Amino acid sequence: MAETATPIEDVDFSGWVGRSEVTTDTATESSIARLFALLDHQAGPQAGSLVPLSHWLHFTPTQRQSGLGEDGHPALGDFLPPVPLPRRMWAGSRIEFHSAIRTGQNLRRTSTIDSIAFKAGKSGRLCFIVLRHDVFADEILALTEHQSLVYREAASASPPLPPVVTPTSIDGWEWDLPCLPTEVMLFRYSALTFNAHRIHYDLPYATGVEGYPGLVVHGPLVATLLLDAFTRHNPGQEVTRFEFAAKHPLFVNRAIQLCGRSDGAGRAELAAVDLEGRAAITAAVEFRGA
Repeated sequence: MAETATPIEDVDFSGWVGRSEVTTDTATESSIARLFALLDHQAGPQAGSLVPLSHWLHFTPTQRQSGLGEDGHPALGDFLPPVPLPRRMWAGSRIEFHSAIRTGQNLRRTSTIDSIAFKAGKSGRLCFIVLRHDVFADEILALTEHQSLVYREAASASPPLPPVVTPTSIDGWEWDLPCLPTEVMLFRYSALTFNAHRIHYDLPYATGVEGYPGLVVHGPLVATLLLDAFTRHNPGQEVTRFEFAAKHPLFVNRAIQLCGRSDGAGRAELAAVDLEGRAAITAAVEFRGA
């Protein structure tokens, strides 16, 4: 008699919770300069300058080529548990900024698996993994990030992209900035972060395997664009907290609006609004006068 596979929800991954790994890096000015170029800043960073979210440029994966999974990410089973769900998404992050990270500092990141949970969604089974990253700059705690990852079942047929239309309305926002994520922008961000996830550059894989209607725009790229737009509209403010959540995927060559509005003293709401008028990625920032 053939054995029946154990349901994924019944597999015990509790032993993975609490696992940690430590990585080190240096906050290099060259990486920040490339980010400034991607964000289309006229001038590059000054030596020792502060750039929020620049930690995403560092601690990039160094897995050997043979250690990558089919999707381009490091294969599961080393630091992250071998969850048998093939589609990965960075669903959001919550970041507390404790002290500044400046170019030239020595960085150390301790990553810990905070939780693992299985749920059922409209698209099938889901696995939610929350990672806690504590980043130190010259041995001083600079930030704490709680990163949410979601793993999903294999996709069926890829849906077509909806027709390009004018955004319904962005009323209610105090400011907005148009943005068109192109293949070149996605390529540069993938190169900048050494991100080999194939949904961002391999169209046959993104549509035929992952079931998307096109290349997917990186969630952290849009989060970076949102925070950059906020700082351009609010110069001189010190960001103390930032969080973002991915609600709907965004696809290459489809315009978005980067929007923001005040939400009381020292707080603002941000959103990337897609062509259908949806807030595809939402964010919140807390700040104080520098």
